Amino acid sequence: MYVRRRRFQRPAAAIPALALSALLAGCSAMSRSPGAPPPSVSHAAIAGWREADSAGRVPQPRDGHWMAGDTSNGRVILFGGKGAGSRYFNDTWTFTPATSAWTELTPAGTLPPGRFGHGLVHDPADHRILLFGGVTTTGLANDLWAYDLTINSWTPVEPAGGRPPARLYPSMAYDPATRTAVVFGGWTGNSEFADTWVYDPAANRWSEVHSASGPHARWGSSMVYDAATGTMILFGGLFGSYDGSSRLNDTWEYDPTTGTWKNLSPVRSPSTRGYASMVYDSATDKVILFGGFAGSDGLLGDTWEYDHTANTWNRLIPGPADPPRRDFSAAVYDPRADTTILFGGLTGNTGNVDGTLLNDTWRRP
Repeated sequence: MYVRRRRFQRPAAAIPALALSALLAGCSAMSRSPGAPPPSVSHAAIAGWREADSAGRVPQPRDGHWMAGDTSNGRVILFGGKGAGSRYFNDTWTFTPATSAWTELTPAGTLPPGRFGHGLVHDPADHRILLFGGVTTTGLANDLWAYDLTINSWTPVEPAGGRPPARLYPSMAYDPATRTAVVFGGWTGNSEFADTWVYDPAANRWSEVHSASGPHARWGSSMVYDAATGTMILFGGLFGSYDGSSRLNDTWEYDPTTGTWKNLSPVRSPSTRGYASMVYDSATDKVILFGGFAGSDGLLGDTWEYDHTANTWNRLIPGPADPPRRDFSAAVYDPRADTTILFGGLTGNTGNVDGTLLNDTWRRP
C-alpha cells in the first residue's frame, strides 16, 4: 500500500482552481449536514466480510476506479482509477471469484484515456462493458466507450444526437428489462447535477428524462438495479460545498419503464455519506451498502442492508475481520458465486487527506 498526500496536477479543462483542488486533493475536517438526523441502528445479521486470498498479481493501489460484473463468464471487470503520484490508470483487469485470481488484460483497439470518478456497467445484451465520463488528465469527460467481452477490445462509441454534459462521480446502472443504461447526477468541480439520462445501445442514443419530481442534485451517490422490483435504488451523496459538509442519506427509486422517481422515505437509514460502495444481492433480494465518506466524521466502515419489502435499512453486525473503513472503493455482486467482491479505495483517520490507497480484495459472504 502507498501512503500519500493527495496533491495532483490540474487538468487542462476550465474547472475552478479551488473546487478542482478539493476534487483531486480530497477533503479535510468537515461538519455533519445541518439538521441531518443520526442513524437508527437495527442489527439484522453479521456483515460476514472476509479478505480474499488473491492469487498472483493484483491491481496497483487506487481509488475512484469502477467495476462491473460479467455475469455470463463469472468474473468482475475493473477499469481505471487514480493511483500514487497522480497517476490516472487506464488498465483493464478481471477478478474471477471461483479462483480468487486477478488477471490484467491487454485489450486490442484504442484504449480509453486514464481516468477516475467514471461510471461502468455491464450490458449483457451486447456482451459489453459501457464506460461513461469521469475526469482525465485533460479535464472532465462525457465520452462513451464499450469494452467487448468476446474479443477483448475497447472501442469509442459516438452516439447520435446530444449527450450528457461532462461530469465526474455520476451514478450509473443498467436495466436489463429495457436494455438501457441510466445515469443520474454528478459534479463539474463547482456544481452538481440533478439530471437523468438514458443510453439506448440499440439506437446508440442518449435521451434526457424529465420527471415531475426527483432526487436533489448530488454527486458521489450510489445506485444499483434491483431485480426484484425492476427499479433502480439510489442512496445518499454530496451536494453544495465541495468539502462534503452537505451530505444526504435519502433513498430513491427510479422506474425505467415510466421514467419516474419516487422518494422511498425508509423507516431507518444509514448516516449521511457519499462515495459508498453498493450492490444488489440477488440471492437475498437485498441492497448491500458499505463505507463511504462522512465529512467531519471521517471515513466509514459500516455495512447496511436495505429491505425493499419492509422499506428499511438495517445495520449489519460487524464481523471479526471486516474491511477497514474507506471511500472511493468499488464493489460488484457475482450471482454465480453468490458473493460480493470489494476492491481498493482510500482509507485514513480524518477523511481524504494523508490517506492510504488500498489494493485489497474482500468478499461477502
